[in-house]
Amino acid sequence: MNSELTVIKQKITTIFTEVLDELKWPKIGVEIVAASDPKFGDYTTNWSLQQSKNDSLSNYHSPQEIAKKLVEKLTEKIEEDGDHILEKAEIAGPGFVNFFVKNNVLVEEVVKIKNKEKDYFKNRTGNGKKARIEFVSANPTGPLHFGNARGGPIGDVLANVLAASGYEVLREYYHNDVGGQIEKLGQSLLNLLNGGKLEDQEYKGEYMLDLVKEIKPMSFWKNSTAYLVGSSAAQTILKWIMRDLLDLGIIFTHPPYNEHEMVVKYTPKVIKVLGKYLKFKDDALWFAPDDKFLKDRECVVVKSDKSYTYFANDIAYHDLKFKDNPDLVIDVLGANHSGHVPRLQAAVSALGYDVNKFKVILYQWVRFKKGEEILKMSKRAGTFITVEEVLKEVGKDATRFFLLMHDPNTPIDFDLDLAKKKSSDNPVFYVQYAHARISSILEKSKSQSLDFARDKRVKESKLTNQLYAKDYTLNLFERNLALKLIHLPEIIEEISKTFAVQRLATYSIEVADLFHKFYENCRVIDEPDERVAKFRLELVNATGNTLKSTLKLLGIEAPVKM
Repeated sequence: MNSELTVIKQKITTIFTEVLDELKWPKIGVEIVAASDPKFGDYTTNWSLQQSKNDSLSNYHSPQEIAKKLVEKLTEKIEEDGDHILEKAEIAGPGFVNFFVKNNVLVEEVVKIKNKEKDYFKNRTGNGKKARIEFVSANPTGPLHFGNARGGPIGDVLANVLAASGYEVLREYYHNDVGGQIEKLGQSLLNLLNGGKLEDQEYKGEYMLDLVKEIKPMSFWKNSTAYLVGSSAAQTILKWIMRDLLDLGIIFTHPPYNEHEMVVKYTPKVIKVLGKYLKFKDDALWFAPDDKFLKDRECVVVKSDKSYTYFANDIAYHDLKFKDNPDLVIDVLGANHSGHVPRLQAAVSALGYDVNKFKVILYQWVRFKKGEEILKMSKRAGTFITVEEVLKEVGKDATRFFLLMHDPNTPIDFDLDLAKKKSSDNPVFYVQYAHARISSILEKSKSQSLDFARDKRVKESKLTNQLYAKDYTLNLFERNLALKLIHLPEIIEEISKTFAVQRLATYSIEVADLFHKFYENCRVIDEPDERVAKFRLELVNATGNTLKSTLKLLGIEAPVKM
């Protein structure tokens, strides 16, 4: 469904385009965005600055002159149409055009948000399209640690946003269960089974002792290779990882793909397909496409011992991803994989697929703080911090929120003490408390017979016209909150294109902050003016719907009590 709540932005865009038509100016680069500060209006555009050097605008000497002409035309339209959605348009700074929406329009949108409930934020950006997202895909030689775990909430929330934007989404995990690391894992376990000391092994973490307990008795393994033992252990570790991801609120839509399956079923076929892009050198087979992604760089796909490299199997996996002709294929990878990205782009292109459909999100690593101390991670030293440990200490909601607050390109110092705080200093507590406070207000309103809006017999249009006449004036706190609520559909649509999932966490904090300020400065239950009280209850209700929807997309609970 198309969200009706983007109607304000759509209408402003239409009005602006009509003005360009009347002026016979080019209708290119039109972008209307929410203003960053209420003093700059409700929406704004920098079109004048972007087009100031366009030949068709050569009669105007500066962006400000262009903006002045636009505002003149916009003002004419506003004055001609008494029911116009805009109150006014103004010039700002070097040539911005700022738009101010009428109060009654915002009031009507608040009612829509309240009545739309669960689905008001959805849109059709991806209607009929398919997306595949691979995320986490952790190292199979130990429990899930936060070097990999940050990609979990990022991929999961992006999948939620794409689904809300109409995409059919496949969430997938890749288990790279072959290679030297598997043999080293198996050898460490065989040594332990034969009485070796943990500190003498390649893998020294205490989880190795748990693996020893879980695998079959030594009598079963006495004639087995280290590789076979390691493969069995990797399957056990995969179960641990899936359990931790489930506790983190992540469920994949397909059983994990595994590298062993690629080796057996797919990689040999893909190597044949890539024939013209391969060359034999130093007893190995190299991928050497000489394209814009790899240029003069070459990558081994078949080693001198005739075994496939990780890259060769990853090519096969990406060939499998593109087989069903999805519209988006997204990899969520740690920043240490940045060098792998051009190789994959070159492989996707060489296989004949549209590389523009292939997107990679790289995220930086996470450090943990406890007080002033930075806790270190080292998988092989056995001192890494696991997802299981953090979930037990701070819970799913705080873990997800703290990982989602930041741009993936930014390293995180995860403050374990802050994540456990029950105060407004803790951002996830601050947001959840806003929802709990809303739930309390709505519950109290029922007992005082103020819950008028639950009467399904009252239609939206009648409700709006009867209760809020066109002269209803929102105060600053009401207006700022109402304006913020109508931005959610726009943010969802934006994230479906930019993949900037941190915008949702930021948005939830902004909504919570504006709601707390509204509640501290505006009466609701005990407001003597019935019309004002009823509107404010609608605004509280709409805010509750918005926060609940936002938190659901983030995979975080919206509590009714705290």
